[in-house]
Amino acid sequence: MDITTGLRMLRALSFDADRDEIADSLVNACLQQVGVTSAEVVFLSDEHSAPGVPFEAISELRQNQQSALTTTDATADAASFFVPLFCGDSLLAILKLEIAGHRADDDQYREDFETLAAFAALRIDRVAVQADLDQARERARLAERELRLSWDMLPAHAWHTRPDGTLEAVNREWSGYFGLTEEESSGFGYTRVFHPDDMQKVMDVWMRCLSQEVPGEVETRMMRADGEARVFLIRTVPIRDENGKVIRWYGINIDVEDLKDAEREIARTAAALAEGQKMSRTGSWSWRPGTDSFSWSDECARIFGMDPNERRPSFAAMLERVHPDDRTAIEPTDASPESSPGDTQNEMRIVVPDGTITFVESRTRIVRDPAGTVVEYVGTVRDITESKLAQDRIQESERRYAATLSSIGDAVISTDDKGRLMFINPVAEKLTGWTQIDAAERPVSQVFQLIGETRELVDDPVSEVLAREVDPVIGIQYALRSRAGSELIIDVSGAPIIDSRGDMKGAVLVFRDMTQRNETADALRRSKEDLARMSRLTAIGELAVSVAHEMNQPLMAIVTNAAASMSWLEGKPPNIEEATQAIGWVLRDGHRAGEVLSGILALARNSRPKFEPLNVRGVIEEVLQLTKSELRQRGVVVETDYDNAADAVTGDRIQLQQVLINLVMNGAEAMTPLEDGRVLHVATKRSSDGLTQVSVADNGIGLDPDIADRAFEAFFTTKATGIGMGLSICRSIIEAHGGHIWVTTEKDTGSTFSFTLPPPPSLQERSATPEE
Repeated sequence: MDITTGLRMLRALSFDADRDEIADSLVNACLQQVGVTSAEVVFLSDEHSAPGVPFEAISELRQNQQSALTTTDATADAASFFVPLFCGDSLLAILKLEIAGHRADDDQYREDFETLAAFAALRIDRVAVQADLDQARERARLAERELRLSWDMLPAHAWHTRPDGTLEAVNREWSGYFGLTEEESSGFGYTRVFHPDDMQKVMDVWMRCLSQEVPGEVETRMMRADGEARVFLIRTVPIRDENGKVIRWYGINIDVEDLKDAEREIARTAAALAEGQKMSRTGSWSWRPGTDSFSWSDECARIFGMDPNERRPSFAAMLERVHPDDRTAIEPTDASPESSPGDTQNEMRIVVPDGTITFVESRTRIVRDPAGTVVEYVGTVRDITESKLAQDRIQESERRYAATLSSIGDAVISTDDKGRLMFINPVAEKLTGWTQIDAAERPVSQVFQLIGETRELVDDPVSEVLAREVDPVIGIQYALRSRAGSELIIDVSGAPIIDSRGDMKGAVLVFRDMTQRNETADALRRSKEDLARMSRLTAIGELAVSVAHEMNQPLMAIVTNAAASMSWLEGKPPNIEEATQAIGWVLRDGHRAGEVLSGILALARNSRPKFEPLNVRGVIEEVLQLTKSELRQRGVVVETDYDNAADAVTGDRIQLQQVLINLVMNGAEAMTPLEDGRVLHVATKRSSDGLTQVSVADNGIGLDPDIADRAFEAFFTTKATGIGMGLSICRSIIEAHGGHIWVTTEKDTGSTFSFTLPPPPSLQERSATPEE
C-alpha cells in the first residue's frame, strides 16, 4: 500500500479524535505498508525517556530531527526503525517500527513513514492545542462566572462604561439600589441617579476623565430608588489594550454617608472639645519619645503663648516656655517599668517672650506597652492664673477681715457648720477668757457660755441667737460666764454664713459688754424722767393762774355753802333740810377741788411710767379741764371731735397728759398774734391699722415748712424764751408708747400735731383675728 492510503486513513479520523485514536490510526496505516512486521507509537514518559526506545536513539532523534535505524540481529534480516513525531522543536512521541532488513536502505520507504508520522504529529498537536484551548475556555468561563459573582457580591455599586462614557454594565448592587431598568440607565441615562444640585460637579469631573483618559474620583449625593439622598465616593479608572488605547472604564460607588456622619460627629466633638478647652482654659498634649512625635490642642498652644498654626510643635519647644525652676513638673524623669504609672500633678509657671507669667496646673500620665516600655506621655495643662489671683485676693481679704475683726471694739467669734469655734478676736478673748489657740475647733458652747432667763446654760448658743428675731443693732441681752467663772451682761447678735448653694456653713456672733452701757442707759433714762418731770412742773407753773382760778371757784363755793349751812342750823327752829343740801354742795365742791389738786400732784409726782388700758377721750378732757381757764384768758375756743371706736388705748395717763398739755399750750401760743377767731381743734380717730390717732390743730401763724422737720429736735425752738425740749420730750414719750408723732403745717394757716397710740392688747388680738 502506498503512502496515500495511509494519509487517507489518518484524514478519515473524526475532528475530535484524541491522541490515542490518532496513534492507533497511524499504527494501522504503517502496518499496511510492505515489510512492516510491527508498529507502535510510544509517547515520552518524560523529556528524555520512552518505554522500549534506547536512550541513544532518543538522543539521535532529538539531535537530527529525522528517523533513525538500528539493526536487531547479525543477519540484518530485520531492523528497528524509529520515526520522531515533532511539532516544532517539541518531540511528542516516537513511531517504533519493526521492518524487514532489505527495506532498511530504501530512502523513499523511510520518507513515507516520516510523512505519515509528521501528519500524525500535526493531528496530535492540534488535539493538544484544542485541549489546551478548551481548558482555557473553561477556565475563562469559570473565571468569568467567579468575576460576575464577585462583581454582584461587591458591597458597593460597580459599573463599567464604553470608552465614550456610555454605560455598558452594572452589578446587582447598583441596579437594586437605584431601581433603574436597563433601558433607563443605558447611554448617559445613569446620570439621573445624581442629586440635581451635584450633577454639574459630577459631570465636570467625568468629562475631564474621559477627555484626559486619567483616573478620577468625586464625592456626590446620589438618589436611592425611594428618593433618599446619600453621599457616595465615586472612583473610576480606564482599562487599556496593548497599544494603550482606552477600551473600557471601570468604576465603583462607595457609600460614605455614615463615614460623613461620623466625620461630622467627630468634627462636632472636636469643636465642642476645643470650645470646652477654650472655655475652661485647659489644653492637652501628647509626646512619643521614640519617634519624637508631638501634638497639642489649640488651647494648649495658646496657653504656652504660641500660635498653633504658626510652627511645627515639639515637646522641646513647649518645655522651653516652662519656667526653669518648674520644668521638673512636666519633664519626664523616671520612665522605668518600676515607676508609678499613675498621674503626676503639679503647679508650674509659663513664661512667654514678653515676660508675662501664666500659672497652670499640669497633669502627666505615662503610657506603657505590655512589656512596660514607655511609648507615650500624655498630659493636660489648665490655666489657673485667674483663680490664683483670686485666691491671693481671697487670702488678702481674709487677712484684712481678720485684721478688721481684731481691731473693732466689739467681740466677734465665728463657727463652722459643726458648731466648732474657728475664730475669736481679742475683745472676745478678753470677755470669754479663752485665747484663739485654746478655743480653736472647740464646741462653741464650751467657750461662749450663755446663761438664759432661767439661769440655765444655753446648750446651743448659735441656734439660740439665730432663732430669735432681733434688731441686729440692738441685739439680745444674756449673761456670759467667762472661763474663770465670772459673769457679765452682754448683748449679742448673729448671722449665718450661707454658701452659694444656700447651705449654712457656719455663723458669726457679735457681742459686747453691756455693763457700762446699761449703767449709762439707766442714767439717761433717769435724766429723761427728770427732764420730763421738770417739763411737767414748768407746765404747772405756766398754768398756776389757771389752776388758782380753778381752785378758787370750788373754795369760794365751799365757804358760801358752809356759811349758809351755819345760818340754816342756827335758825329757830333749825332748817335741817336746807342745811343738809348746803353741806352736800360743800362736799361736791370739796371733791372738785381735790380732783384739781390730784391732777396737779400727779403731774408733779416723780413716778415710773405705768402702761395700762386708758380712755384717751377722758385723758383729753382732763387736760382741757386743767387748761380751761388759761385758754379762756387767751380767747381760745376749743372744738372736739371724738371717734368712739378710738377711745381705748394703752399708755401712761400722766405722760399722755404731759404730751397733750404741751400741744394744747403750744397751739394757744401760736394763735396769740391773731386778734380773734382763735380755734383749737382736738380730734381722735381710729386708723386702718388699728391705731388711735390724736390730733391738735390750731389756726395760728404756722411753722415754716423748711424747718418743720426739725420741730422735734432737742433744743430747737421758735420761741424767744423757750429751751426747745417740749416737743423732743413729746416724741420720746410717744415713741416709748409704740406710736409716732408728726406735724403738718402751712405758713400763716396753722399747724396740726398728730400722734398715734396702740389699742389695748384685747383689741389687738381681736383685730388680728380674721373675720369669719
